[in-house]
Amino acid sequence: MKCFLLALALCGGAAFVVASAPVARAAEPAAACTSSVGPGIAPPTSPPSGIPGFHAAWYGQSGYPTLCPGERSTATVAYYNSGSFGWVRGRLGEMAFLGTSNPSPGQDQPSQLGGHGGGISPDTGWPSNNRVAAQPADYVGPGQVAWFQFTILAPNAPGTYLLYIRPLIEGATWMEDYGVYWQVTVKQADSVGSIAVAPATAASVEVGASRAYTATVGGSGCVDLAFIDDASYPATSDGGGLADVDANGRADLSTAASLTLVNGAFNGTSYVHCVAPLADQTVTFVVSSTTPNATVRPVVFRDLNNDNALDVSTTFVPTEPWGLGGTVRFIPLEATTGAHTVTVFAVSTAEHYFTDAGAAATYRYDSNDTFQRSGVAIGLTQFEQLISRGDTLAVSYQAEEIDPSTFNITLDLGRDAPTVDATVDSWDGGPTQEDVGLRITEPATNADAIAYSIQRAATFSVAAVCDPGAAYGEITLRTIASGSNSTIYVDRDLAVGAYCYRVGATDPVSGTVAFGYSQRVVVNNPPLPVAPPRALDARVTTSAGSLALLDTGDVIKIAFGKEMRSPAGGQMRVQDVDGTIAD
Repeated sequence: MKCFLLALALCGGAAFVVASAPVARAAEPAAACTSSVGPGIAPPTSPPSGIPGFHAAWYGQSGYPTLCPGERSTATVAYYNSGSFGWVRGRLGEMAFLGTSNPSPGQDQPSQLGGHGGGISPDTGWPSNNRVAAQPADYVGPGQVAWFQFTILAPNAPGTYLLYIRPLIEGATWMEDYGVYWQVTVKQADSVGSIAVAPATAASVEVGASRAYTATVGGSGCVDLAFIDDASYPATSDGGGLADVDANGRADLSTAASLTLVNGAFNGTSYVHCVAPLADQTVTFVVSSTTPNATVRPVVFRDLNNDNALDVSTTFVPTEPWGLGGTVRFIPLEATTGAHTVTVFAVSTAEHYFTDAGAAATYRYDSNDTFQRSGVAIGLTQFEQLISRGDTLAVSYQAEEIDPSTFNITLDLGRDAPTVDATVDSWDGGPTQEDVGLRITEPATNADAIAYSIQRAATFSVAAVCDPGAAYGEITLRTIASGSNSTIYVDRDLAVGAYCYRVGATDPVSGTVAFGYSQRVVVNNPPLPVAPPRALDARVTTSAGSLALLDTGDVIKIAFGKEMRSPAGGQMRVQDVDGTIAD
């Protein structure tokens, strides 16, 4: 009987199972482990304010950490008091806290990343196991900002962990849910993600121009240089891994840019194999592109098996030492002076420009310019809230910076209604189906980081389609992360009955909302027990031997009828026709 080790990854509703034989390995010295923290996330330019009651708007946060097992890290997040009531420290019903939230670990649920001790939560100095931090100042008035700090502890098992947080007034009300979370990556050692590539921040340069990078490489041996498309990272919804669309165990690389100089020597290709570090253990390289709107990230890695590829696991995590440089977008040359009709392709409000869909020109703007929507004057802040990919503008452009240009949005697609799919299930791990999960998908042309109002109505209609005239009430606000067009919100522990949902974003100029509606869903009386996931399809996508038996190197794709996520160290048991069982 053959025996195999199976590695399992669940992504959405599909699992990839790879069979491999045990490998004898010589004793190796323990690998070092070095932590790092990613760049901070800047606050929005104009948070809401003066809303009656207790309210809070997210106002920036520190970067996501990559930690070694058992290591501690301090995180910071800012919230702007967007309500009309002040927050008073030490007074029940008026003191602001950050609570654990959906979807991980769940609202008011303990977290394995921190707490006050007991159960699954280590003692990291939180007020309690489901209260991450308390307001630091004695009083935070309307229009003021509170900077919350808390400590997290990396679990011992390598992997990616998420901590969602939401502000609340203890004893009174939960405040707005902006979908704020911390992504904590725990490394096993400096064999993965261990090559530091600087700069790590994003930047834009014109087509034909260049950006210089430096990779710091520890140990001996050479490294390979390549590119990935920026949109392909991260490859998983929990924020990790590199894309491997064809599931061949190799990261998808890009040819949209070239390495013009490597350690001072001319190159001109998009992939360079085995570059020896300089005496100071660095590799320097310069990147450029002739492709307008190409957006890439340089990747540096040790090609341990010399296959001219960056190998990845079934969970899309590289299995060879690697590192990523900051994103670089190659924008078209600046537009010429004159009248233009522009369909927007890319927008950078941080760098104050947008490009056209024809990749012909870049349009830069500043506070000296005139902004309109349908001929009606708007401010710079409103313009940046509105402009998004797919919009059409009538532009009277002045290439000289001192001369004012006019930007008139004639077709605005940035806040169109999302699609909303509602599913009744046990989203919180309970024994019965009494939660509703909403998958919210915005049009690709919608602006990034806009706040969607999620609303619910109890309904007595038997129609499958939800009635726009029902009595909807807002549950929360939720943003969709930049780089993604979808999110999941879980409405937990509902009473027996029928429900409808709608989701929409408020136009900052007109105040109107374009809602997307779910289908009608029902929590049964009594609620149904949890239905286990079922495999709908299983097929061998790569066979290293017999199609009827498990062989070393087999890759099996299994599609399930419901969305699943593999716990840390999760395994799947499979059995072939000769009775071999493998976990």
